[in-house]
Amino acid sequence: MKIMVKAYFDIKKAMEDKNVVEIEKETPTIKDILDYLSNRFGKALTDLIFDADTKELAGHISLFVNGHIYLTLPKKLDTPLRDGDEISLFPPIAGG
Repeated sequence: MKIMVKAYFDIKKAMEDKNVVEIEKETPTIKDILDYLSNRFGKALTDLIFDADTKELAGHISLFVNGHIYLTLPKKLDTPLRDGDEISLFPPIAGG
């Protein structure tokens, strides 16, 4: 199955400046996709999206699945993904 990952701002830069990455993986969860990205793009991305102490998704990262924040999903990061699902990753955004 194919999962699309869209990355923005600093996360995009840490993913070799790729805005969209297509991942083919059998029966992945959100966590599986994050681990895949971490292994593929290395320390810069890992340090950006994961909390160094807990190894969980950093609290300042916004992650959406098909336009819905993952925190509203019953299984959160353990949510199984379906073919064609889209994950969007945003770093903290500030402005004024």
